[in-house]
Amino acid sequence: MNGDAGLVGCLVDRLATRLPHRTGTHGQELQQDEIVLITRSTLVKISTSALAFVLDSLVALLEDIIRNYKGIPPPTHPPHVLLSEVYVLALAADCCTAHWDHVKAQGLRQPPVSTDPRRVAPAIVPEPLDEGLVNRVFDLVKWLVEPIPEGYVLPSSTILDDTPRHTDSVARSTSGLPSPLPVDADASEDDDALPITQLAVLEPCVRVIVEYVTASTWSCSFDYFRNVVYTVRTAAVVQAAPGQSAAAPDDDKASLAVLKILSFFWVDAQKLGLIIQEICSSFLHFRKSFQNTVAVVAPLLITRWLDRHPHEFVQQHTLHKRLDGGADTLFDMTQTVVDNGRKKGMLYPLQTTLLFLLPDVFEVASNLREAKSSSMAKKVGFLDNLRKALRNKNEQAAYSLVSLLRASRHFIAEDDAALVSYAMDVQDEVREAVFRRGNDSSLFDQDLMTAAFVSLAELSLDSCVDSLSQSYLSLSSPQAFKTAVVQGCRYFARQNDSRVYEQLFAMAGPFMRTQLKVCQARYAILVSSSSFPSDWRRSSLS
Repeated sequence: MNGDAGLVGCLVDRLATRLPHRTGTHGQELQQDEIVLITRSTLVKISTSALAFVLDSLVALLEDIIRNYKGIPPPTHPPHVLLSEVYVLALAADCCTAHWDHVKAQGLRQPPVSTDPRRVAPAIVPEPLDEGLVNRVFDLVKWLVEPIPEGYVLPSSTILDDTPRHTDSVARSTSGLPSPLPVDADASEDDDALPITQLAVLEPCVRVIVEYVTASTWSCSFDYFRNVVYTVRTAAVVQAAPGQSAAAPDDDKASLAVLKILSFFWVDAQKLGLIIQEICSSFLHFRKSFQNTVAVVAPLLITRWLDRHPHEFVQQHTLHKRLDGGADTLFDMTQTVVDNGRKKGMLYPLQTTLLFLLPDVFEVASNLREAKSSSMAKKVGFLDNLRKALRNKNEQAAYSLVSLLRASRHFIAEDDAALVSYAMDVQDEVREAVFRRGNDSSLFDQDLMTAAFVSLAELSLDSCVDSLSQSYLSLSSPQAFKTAVVQGCRYFARQNDSRVYEQLFAMAGPFMRTQLKVCQARYAILVSSSSFPSDWRRSSLS
């Protein structure tokens, strides 16, 4: 073991001497540096069996790089420093992925425990990390993640959660390993464009690392989160007292960053309940910025849980059992902090996903039972108000109801779930509101339309296929409708069960082939045009 630690330390030291923060360059040469490529590849290979040593050394390197930049937003770090931060962070993410993939591969040798595709095998998680290393990882990450800005609302792209992950979003080097550096030489020379390029890589890397750490070492990770919540709550109470000064801005930023990465936590039903319980105990004590952050990250945490553990979600609804932890209480709290119409809309996704954890609410909303309390009546009234807001083109109401349709895809016809009944009741309203023809300014954003198309197809595939030509792909259909179909087909084609959607592909295929021919013809005309820039023409053909 000591030999592994010594080897890893030497490799990381060798890598550090060639990073941009040491050389002062923009880092493009790293992709051609044989020593760097071999060192990087060796570290990833070692991590399959000795990740703790690799992660410890990489965290130490990152701590050294950011030592003088704590509290300073990453986009404002010097370009050569930011490049080094992203490179090392991406390498750490690769090492976490390599180790977890190795652990999963060992587990896959065991026979499956169930033929139900929703009943996943017991989670195969890596061995726990040292508590000190876990705390160092979180202490580091909180300075590399920007807090959620004021007034931020969840973008529609998060409904499908189809944003590129670390291993998909970066270019491949000749070694087959992801390279976190920009492949555009012009971009690398533009100090203004560089932070944007690198930050697009940084957060997916953080997500991979946080998922690994929380999955492998839950107890320490939860203790870290709980301590942050306690600190925020205590600071809020102290500041409320007369004559007390506000908390230091850096402390606030760090705490907000930790709350932001909460959406990356790898949780099952029990762990989700613990987090909700912890939030519930402090939510009303939080200042607005912290409440707003919870409103953004909690819906992502819940939907990622039900996507990873659909059998737990289905079981709760078929057994008519609420998730322990206080989702009911937290929902009631959210209704007390609304101070204006915009704030009310910002909370829609949080409130909707909390209701996912309360099956009896959908039983009442579907008229399968009566409301026996004012609290239940308020929750059903919230769903009714969502439907009204949808008809008035409220973006967050549309986001919430499309998310509800999407959550229902985990159920089958034999499942006794009121959530599915409610989804069937509102699907026509969603289709009518999202795909209502009008001028371009009245349409929802493209990501929402794509998510709605995907969710409607998952809920009622035959109905979607039957209406495809008339409602989505006709000559008079808005271009955004057609784009939603193409993007939806792309999404389905990337899924493990893509064969289920072959009928949809067959119906949409002729349209897509026609569009490709049109694009090809236009491209040929542009390339052959004498007025077309010759340098662009050469780069396009190369």
